[in-house]
Amino acid sequence: MKTNRFLLAALLPALLLSGVAVAQDVPLDVELGYRWTDVSGNEEMYRNQVNEREGFQIRALSYGLGDIRGTNAIDHFRIDAADLGIGPNGMLRVEAGRTGYWKLNAAYRHSEHYSNYPTIANPFLEKGVLDSQHRFDRKRDSVDVDLEILPGKAIRPLIGYSYSKYSGPGLTTYHVGQDEFALNHDLNDKETEFRLGVAFDAGPVSGQVLQGWRQYRGTETSSLAAGAGAGNYPGTILNVPITLSSLTRTSTTDVDTPVTTAVVTAKLGTAVRLTGTYVRANSEGEDDQKENLSGSLVSYEIQRYFATLAETSSATSEALYWRGGIRADVHISSGFDVSAGYSRRSRDLDGYSLVSDLYGGVMTFPAIDPPDIQTIIESRTRMERVEDIFDVRASLKILGPFSIRVGYTDNSADITVANDASEVVIPGGQGGSYKRKVQTVDAGLLFKLSGITLGVDYVTATADNAVVRTDYLDRDRLRLRGAWEPVKWLRIGATAETVDATNDDPGYGYDGSWNTYAGDLEVSPWQWLRFRVGAGRFEGDTSIPYRIPQSWTTATSAYTESGDTLEGGFTFNLKPFTIEALLRHFENEGSFPYELEKARVRADLELSKIVGIAAEWDLDDYTEKNRSYGTGADYRANRYGLYLRIHP
Repeated sequence: MKTNRFLLAALLPALLLSGVAVAQDVPLDVELGYRWTDVSGNEEMYRNQVNEREGFQIRALSYGLGDIRGTNAIDHFRIDAADLGIGPNGMLRVEAGRTGYWKLNAAYRHSEHYSNYPTIANPFLEKGVLDSQHRFDRKRDSVDVDLEILPGKAIRPLIGYSYSKYSGPGLTTYHVGQDEFALNHDLNDKETEFRLGVAFDAGPVSGQVLQGWRQYRGTETSSLAAGAGAGNYPGTILNVPITLSSLTRTSTTDVDTPVTTAVVTAKLGTAVRLTGTYVRANSEGEDDQKENLSGSLVSYEIQRYFATLAETSSATSEALYWRGGIRADVHISSGFDVSAGYSRRSRDLDGYSLVSDLYGGVMTFPAIDPPDIQTIIESRTRMERVEDIFDVRASLKILGPFSIRVGYTDNSADITVANDASEVVIPGGQGGSYKRKVQTVDAGLLFKLSGITLGVDYVTATADNAVVRTDYLDRDRLRLRGAWEPVKWLRIGATAETVDATNDDPGYGYDGSWNTYAGDLEVSPWQWLRFRVGAGRFEGDTSIPYRIPQSWTTATSAYTESGDTLEGGFTFNLKPFTIEALLRHFENEGSFPYELEKARVRADLELSKIVGIAAEWDLDDYTEKNRSYGTGADYRANRYGLYLRIHP
């Protein structure tokens, strides 16, 4: 209902203003209609990947009033919308104003996020149960409004407001008492921001300064799911069953962040432009959590059975981030441009947490009853990261059809981590001071002549140190692309890219490679007919060692993918009738093998210069190749749409 109320509020000015502009040429283009869906197989997988449901939808809307000065308050208005209604993503944008007085830009966005992959994080998959305990169904609605006063003047006040809400139910798991239990989970996050500032234009110098105040308020609640009291691994420890009869958990988070942004641009003659930027955000947050549970449970930490647990935790955090830089763009001569810049980024995180656990109904493994046990953990951690980044780039058009560009980037980082001893699992600590320097060289060559375009880009990056396990020491990327258009009705294109990243230092052993190849052909023998075919291949292979927690031995985490795609389609445009068709096949081998077939057909018929109709058919056919759990994750979805288009 809130979405519909917002949509009505946005459309109301257009309805009121339409009476003012009867004599004006009002451009209008709207497409609306109804979509039907037919899904056979696993509807959860369909919602994960597509999530287009049955119902009414505004596919597209554009409506503008370009000259209505007679109203005195507003002289231009425009509204655009896309995929409003039953779709998983929707957008509404409004522009309005009065020349020289004010200008308003407002946008609304709606998105739906659904996740329930039955073959991921499923402890019962080996038993053939395709029902994941990690899933959610959530929505995000956001509004952005920006008002500029006195547009076009030398000094222009700026006012802005943003609002975002992300909420919805879910299911998760929680480990306590030597077992894992399914929990109902509900999330409600809200974020608002108010902005005030000024933009200025003083001849060769222009820019803007904005001060914003962000506020984040989040609440998470969890409770024991129905029928989950026996846990995921029912059994006994020393002949005592591990069960959970109740659990409630509430977490609230409050974060306030003032944000300052500034951009200033100065032109020195016609050849030099200097741009300075600065961003600063200083957030302070508090997180409070309460948990109460009861059952028949075990804790190896206190070496006791226990019946109840009451936990409270409070944490505070401070995060200061700022970034400042300056860039010079220099036009040396025709076809020769140079750009150089320097920036510094700094991030400082500081956190403190206090956790108190009170175990009730405690008894030792030999069944001796001591008093209740309380544990208190206090920790403080801190991290500082400062990066100095310098880059310079040049582009030069060489003789004839050749042009070249070269660039160099130097990123030097100083990182300090101070870990509280209570959070360190591995003896020896995980804190310290580190330095990492990454030098990157990139170059490109482009050739364009007589319908032929050939390009090559190469980027190589070298680091002198790795701070985290996924940091690379060497990374290379080579990209080739080409196109040939001998005549207007024929075009052939191809691309190829290879990426290699490695870190062979002892204790890291990170290695990754990715290769992508693609080609396409477009043929249009007549203006009313166009064909297109394409093919591609993707190869990915990464590996990194890790520790097995139970035995502390070393194993290798390997991820391999090899995918092929093939597609073809045509457009037949013989007005008033137009038809478009597309067929795509994708097959993936490796760590996660599957096949996906997609098809789409759309037919448009213009009944008159004002009214037209459109019919659509979409197909998604998904098949997983891992047959250890049968065909339970496969689905086939057909979607049919009938739409009315009005474009006077």
